[in-house]
Amino acid sequence: MMRGQTQEAFFARIQDSLKDRGAPVELPSDLEVARVAPTDADLVTLFMDRAKQVGMRPAQAADDQAAAAMVFDIVTAAGAGSAILPEDDVPARALIADALKAKGVRLLDVNDRDAAFDADFGITGVSCAIAETGSLCVDSGGAHRRLASLAVPNHIALVRADQIVPDLLDFAARISPDDIPANMTLISAPSKTADIEMILVEGVHGPKVVYIIVIAS
Repeated sequence: MMRGQTQEAFFARIQDSLKDRGAPVELPSDLEVARVAPTDADLVTLFMDRAKQVGMRPAQAADDQAAAAMVFDIVTAAGAGSAILPEDDVPARALIADALKAKGVRLLDVNDRDAAFDADFGITGVSCAIAETGSLCVDSGGAHRRLASLAVPNHIALVRADQIVPDLLDFAARISPDDIPANMTLISAPSKTADIEMILVEGVHGPKVVYIIVIAS
């Protein structure tokens, strides 16, 4: 509001400006024209390419056994001593838990609110992945733990190939108004910020490194 102007005059100016917005634009009847990723694309390759472009570390595994071995290699190569592994539908969860425990990696209590801030790694599944943007969708609520992917310094996401959808249109179509989780997070890159001194810093508000393992079957 300009100095010396009454509130009524200020809102009157806004109303006058809104009166002349031109003719309405007709939306296309075929929403397919809005697609960025074609439905017949190689979704695994597209998703992995896009995820790599934004700084995440994608890899492929042939099956659950191979995926569990890759998780084990990532965690042990980093010299990690602890991890958080939620009790939701994480692919190969039992295999991962057994392998890490055998190596002496502590699996922290997922019900402890501080566990995600103490763990070296968070290992989660996803509700879906988006090829267009290389994004991961992680739900929370119930046995799903949001902080397992947001508060840890390193996040490993396990994605089954059939969970990858072409683009955001398909992501939106999967959401049922009758079964919306407590929270849905789209992860499209490692955590980073440059809001103070315009110097890009990674890992300030979440995982500095995001690993993705796409399981073929």
